Amino acid sequence: MMEDQSTSNRAQPGPLPIGEASAGLQLSATALAAIVEKKATCPFVGTAVATSELPVRNEATNPLASIEDVRMLGNTGGGDLGNLLVLFATGNHAFMRGPTGRLDQPVPNGLFSLELPGSQGSHPGHSGILQGDPETLDSGRLSQTDFARLASRAQGGLLKRSDIGRFIAENLHRDPKAKVFGLRIAGLLARDLGHFVVSVGPDLLTKLGRSDEGGDAAHRDLEQKLTKVLGEDNLVGSSGEFGLMFAFLANKPGAKEVDGEPAVSLEDLRSMFIDKRFPNGWKSWRKTRLDWVINATSLMVSAGKEYLALQRKEEQA
Repeated sequence: MMEDQSTSNRAQPGPLPIGEASAGLQLSATALAAIVEKKATCPFVGTAVATSELPVRNEATNPLASIEDVRMLGNTGGGDLGNLLVLFATGNHAFMRGPTGRLDQPVPNGLFSLELPGSQGSHPGHSGILQGDPETLDSGRLSQTDFARLASRAQGGLLKRSDIGRFIAENLHRDPKAKVFGLRIAGLLARDLGHFVVSVGPDLLTKLGRSDEGGDAAHRDLEQKLTKVLGEDNLVGSSGEFGLMFAFLANKPGAKEVDGEPAVSLEDLRSMFIDKRFPNGWKSWRKTRLDWVINATSLMVSAGKEYLALQRKEEQA
């Protein structure tokens, strides 16, 4: 859930990096594990931190990471997915803990916060696998039960894309706080959510996928407003998050399909969500923004259809 931050504050860059904030930390295994479990509750970012591919900076209790480090990791294999990861990092994680203990202090330039629960990018209707209350800092924890809900949909060790879309819809339906495209247009969506999902939503995701990095304040404000939409519209946000996983694995050698759809290996998901290990050879294949747009859009279509079906079933019960 988004912190109470004004648009003008979000558009302002942080101070220049200082040595203490920009230098990588030498952490004990216990301190590193606590950051991964409680704060870095993203399968990609958490795994990168756990394997020291993404060095932790600033302080263990207020951890930051380098924008360029995450860009470089996402662009391994010659792709450009890292440029999209930068957009999420700067849009959703531009604030660190301030004197109040809340995420209300701009991060230094070139860095982003590893405090994911409680940030703008944390939202209701999430999977529940890696975090609890999305509004509470340090609420990360591993839920084997929620991972089992996802794993139960696998066929022959593979999860096809539409099944993950249905998992997204189930998560939204289970959470009374989840918002699907906002209350302002709820009446319209009750009649025409299907049209919205296949038209407006993909257009938004395409704009995000094409968005280029920039250094000026106006561009930073645009990026943050776009990523704010993903945080406020929980179906779109969840589809974007799982779309990153599909984009990360899309070009893995031996990638398979199920019923004509892209599928991800349950072993790869378990490796990153639970064991905090990247698949073997992960740096060798391309990871692209285009794959994110394609997969996030398709996930949103399947999740939107299933969400409508679940809503109708509940109304008829």
